Amino acid sequence: MKKLMSLALALLMVLSLAACGGSGGSKDSDSGSQPAQSSQPSGGSSSSDAKWPEKEIKIIQPWSLGGGPDVITRQIASYSDKFLGVPMIVENHTGGSGTIGMNDFLEAADDGYTLFCCNGPLFSLTPSFISVDYTIEDITPLVGIRITEFVILTQASSGITDIQGLIDYANSGHTVKYATTGGPGNDSFTMISALFATLGIASEAVPYDGGQEAINALVGGHVDVAIGSPPTYRDYVINGELNCLGTFIPEGLDVEGIGHIPSFKDQGIDIEFTGMDYFAVRSTVDTEKQEILRDFVLKVYAEPDFQKFMADMGMAAWEADSSEILGMVASQTEAMAKYIPLVQ
Repeated sequence: MKKLMSLALALLMVLSLAACGGSGGSKDSDSGSQPAQSSQPSGGSSSSDAKWPEKEIKIIQPWSLGGGPDVITRQIASYSDKFLGVPMIVENHTGGSGTIGMNDFLEAADDGYTLFCCNGPLFSLTPSFISVDYTIEDITPLVGIRITEFVILTQASSGITDIQGLIDYANSGHTVKYATTGGPGNDSFTMISALFATLGIASEAVPYDGGQEAINALVGGHVDVAIGSPPTYRDYVINGELNCLGTFIPEGLDVEGIGHIPSFKDQGIDIEFTGMDYFAVRSTVDTEKQEILRDFVLKVYAEPDFQKFMADMGMAAWEADSSEILGMVASQTEAMAKYIPLVQ
């Protein structure tokens, strides 16, 4: 009887241990499954759904501090935190008629975090004067910034109020000194030089780093003539310090606070030019990122405060898309074939 009792107790202990072992195995299995479940992205999202942008965006500005493109791009960049949730900074990489900035831009990663403030002459004009390693295929225009409305100006104290007055001044034995933004390969240099060549005016170019510096040189009496766009000259004209002689825009130009500025074409001079600035990215940047950036700029343009900012400078934002910008570059290239021989 004692032996039977001992066997029964032993069997009971074995069954009890087996039950505990089964329970322990179940816990190990459950705990092992937890890491596998937690490794899955929440909501079933993938890496392609990650929010973009996630860090600071840079705009490379190939033109000098304080000029029209610089002032406008900095104002646009100030809205980046509001619409993109990340900061946007502007860096000035000047020199070489914009080619230094272009080369730095093309060396940056094609991840969408670097934009370029581009213009048409970097493709339609500059390669005729400077050896370049880029083509239009290297970039994708995102959205326009502004139409470049070049105007020829003189000091009010000079008494020169129109083109005929400038011709008379030159014919009286003066060599006209004129301020330009940059040298050969730059659109402002080419157009004012072509104008004087067309008119047969003896002239001497005095290059400056940017549009504001050129206007400052005119206001200071260091040159007789300067070329500029509304953000740089508007206040001086309104205050009576400078005179507008004409614009290269074929239909003329209406500037808030100044009124209508006649074109050279309307004055019987066969010369015209419409420039522009626009944002671009590397052509290999993901199209979804391109669309996010373009949408950001258009949101800024719709802001009443930004519209007032542009109006106060006598300008308006240019909402052109990629195809319109490329079309203007092609038109500029055709026009420049006429003007380049006049200044080479």
